[in-house]
Amino acid sequence: MRNLCCLGLLAFLCFFCLSTAGAASPFANETVKVSDAAASLDQAPARAVLKPENGLKKIRVGGYNIAHARGENTGGLNEVGKPSKLKGIARLVKNNRLDIIGFTEIASGDLRVLFKNQPKFIAEYLGFHHVYAQNLKRGLFGKMATQGNAIVSRFPIVDHKNHNLYRSDEKNEQRSCLEATVDLGTAGKVKILVAHLSLKAEESNRQVEQIWEIVEKSEFPVILCGDFNSRPKSDRIKWLSQRMKDASANLNTTFKNLPDVKIDYLFTYGPWRYATSKVTGFDLDYSDHGLLYNDFWLLKAQPGR
Repeated sequence: MRNLCCLGLLAFLCFFCLSTAGAASPFANETVKVSDAAASLDQAPARAVLKPENGLKKIRVGGYNIAHARGENTGGLNEVGKPSKLKGIARLVKNNRLDIIGFTEIASGDLRVLFKNQPKFIAEYLGFHHVYAQNLKRGLFGKMATQGNAIVSRFPIVDHKNHNLYRSDEKNEQRSCLEATVDLGTAGKVKILVAHLSLKAEESNRQVEQIWEIVEKSEFPVILCGDFNSRPKSDRIKWLSQRMKDASANLNTTFKNLPDVKIDYLFTYGPWRYATSKVTGFDLDYSDHGLLYNDFWLLKAQPGR
């Protein structure tokens, strides 16, 4: 216990002196009006738009920015990832019976998270497969704070590739899109993408175009999830929605349970049908984002979509 306290204090001292990833609000310059209804909003839909059908492969897929399991609060010791919150995140995924989930703001064993390999821990807790791609490392030989994207899957992951996304200046935080081919068995293979986009509009506009280029080249049906740091009425989301289907269009919040602050998405490309998206976990204080998920039915899994 003493060692953990010392590590936590050291993390605080180091972290206090550095500009860390994900600490700033994505809407620091925007006014958000909070209604009374926001207090208990959990976005559970009244009904699904699709019932299971014979011959269709159903999978439950989600996206979750876990803010390295620090909880909703930021700054100082709040920035240290908590093992209890990480276990809670894994339990939340299990309790909601997700088959595949894309994580953003997840770390692989740095001082800030007390050297916990978060993707590995979650995968082992669930008994799933996983891949991880690091985007950021800072301080203490790159071990003070790290961050990246991960895909955790009940089904085997055949291959994966990390795509670094555009940044206007090399001093800006590197963002990326992690691509994985997942084998659903007799139903075939699918592509799962998880992305974390820039807070800067000039960068995220180009990043969305890069992601679309990845999607368009896929020989398999695609599900894209992630934290886009963009609201539905932004030009980049409108642009992407003209090319892919927003399976999370029914939601109006994914961030701090604030109405009209939706920045996480689930998009599809190819022969998919889907139900009504849900977001949950706001009241558990694992992250400032909710766990976003939906049920998807694969009509066919073959080249040509």
